[in-house]
Amino acid sequence: MEHEKPSIKPIAYTYGLYSGLLSIAGLVILYALNLESNWIISVASTIITIYIIYHGISTFKKLNANILRIKDGLKVGMGIALVGGLISAVYAAIHYGVIQPEFLAGKKEEAIDQMMTQNPNMEGEGLDMALKMIDLSTSEFFIATMMLVGSLFFGFIISLIIGAIMKSN
Repeated sequence: MEHEKPSIKPIAYTYGLYSGLLSIAGLVILYALNLESNWIISVASTIITIYIIYHGISTFKKLNANILRIKDGLKVGMGIALVGGLISAVYAAIHYGVIQPEFLAGKKEEAIDQMMTQNPNMEGEGLDMALKMIDLSTSEFFIATMMLVGSLFFGFIISLIIGAIMKSN
């Protein structure tokens, strides 16, 4: 008797929510501790994210009569990464736009100072273009987009590895 393959959506939504909440918690902790970054939080977040993706793929495999193809593992992991990345990206845009706008303003100042130190004679159209690029790369939209892209890239790599390890023979 053929079994029916379970839906990936509920697993992706559930574990993606966990992943997104983990990212939000990391940003809130950094903000509360008045830190720009912290390697301990980064390492812990990475390990927990890997566990979340592993657990999501494992849940799918159990619901699928202990059958897992690499393709299915990739779909589940990418679904988790997409949902988590979207939640993280939306929160990051709000966080850096409303809660902590001084962070991006400071990054913009640093970038302009560094640019002017490296190219003190820059002027005209080159200067305008460089300032536009700095404005773009220090915007909430850019940060949110990079969070989403990073989440998808990391999710792809981890899902591929976990799917290959857990696949059914």
